[in-house]
Amino acid sequence: KAIMGENPSCFKGDSLPVENVSWYDAVEFCNRLSKKAGLEPAYSINGRTVKWDRNASGFRLPIVEDWQYAARGGENYVYSGSNNLDEVGWYNKNSEGKTHPVAQKKANGYGLYDMSGNVCEWCWDSEGSSYNGTYGRSYCGGAWSFDSNRCTVDYETSSSTGLKAVFLGFRVVRNADE
Repeated sequence: KAIMGENPSCFKGDSLPVENVSWYDAVEFCNRLSKKAGLEPAYSINGRTVKWDRNASGFRLPIVEDWQYAARGGENYVYSGSNNLDEVGWYNKNSEGKTHPVAQKKANGYGLYDMSGNVCEWCWDSEGSSYNGTYGRSYCGGAWSFDSNRCTVDYETSSSTGLKAVFLGFRVVRNADE
């Protein structure tokens, strides 16, 4: 809300994940957050054409492989932090039909929360991905409304870049300093 001026989420609350954002909303957020932090924005946006400057210091969406690496947390589990989804994620069997405050379940090995369930997260497509802007863009992670097989660390699908849905949010990353 402080960056974009509003919270588009269906489920509102200071500790709830932001959802109901398009892929375009996510990249615009990254650029605005970067500018606010005095960093070089990662994206040049011209209408619906978005180009990523891989050398920029600013915030960006993770590449699918970045996301999956972070979700694994240095461990070898089916879900992010466990083989038991109830321990680490909100999904259709335990969510009561809504998102939940972040960090209420067990973290993965890197201390990251909610990477399996709660909300799916928009990503930047992998090089050579069949998705790579043709149909839409990739997202990972599963959501509060998904069944358990769509909440695994390797779950990836795509949708239209303009899709806004109550199960879809994002997570930002930055390139590591060298």
